[in-house]
Parts: sequence; C-alpha cells; structure tokens
Amino acid sequence: MMKRMTRKRNKPTPVVRDDRASQESVLAVLVDIDNGHEYYMSFIDAFQYKGREYVVMYPYEPDDGQHKNPELTILRSMRHENGEQYYLSIKNRRELEAAFNHFFKRFEASGFSS
Repeated sequence: MMKRMTRKRNKPTPVVRDDRASQESVLAVLVDIDNGHEYYMSFIDAFQYKGREYVVMYPYEPDDGQHKNPELTILRSMRHENGEQYYLSIKNRRELEAAFNHFFKRFEASGFSS
C-alpha cells in the first residue's frame, strides 16, 4: 500500500526537515492511493538506514484521556520525481524489524526511554 502525505497545520509551525521530522509537531494526513482512505498521523522520527529513508508515526487522536497508548507505524519514505512525498508499507518482516531496531536504538540514545 502506498500513501502520499498532505500536511495540516492548526497554527504556523516551522517547515519539517526530512532529516529530523521528529523535532516538529506535525499532523500529517496520509492518503491511501489505492482506496482514498485518509489516515491522520503524528510524526515521531525520520531517519536513514542502509540507504533507505524511514519515517515513524503514530495515529493522531485528540487527547481526551480515554484512548490507549498509540501504536507505532514505520513506513519507507521516498520522494517521487514530481516532488511528492510517498510512504510505503514495509512488507518484508526482516526490513521492518531492522528499521524498528534502528529506531529503538535512536530512541534509547535520545534519553526519552527513561
């Protein structure tokens, strides 16, 4: 499944840098190009690993105090020749596991895991 992103901003925020999307509070709307379904996501991190670019997000839900801990989503990121940003599902279990392990090491090194 391929998705493209449309950014929605409630108030002016700095432009997201592809190298550190996790530093920005960005709500993204991912649109599934196969069925048109929209997914509201918040960025956690973006990184390169073994020559590929990845982004880590979680489903956006307004904080009403009643939702459980969000699940992480890791997608492969690529920019189309027309300039649009695309995110692809990772179907290879080993690639997904390696990307998650790399993200988790970055997360631990950042000091947020304590």
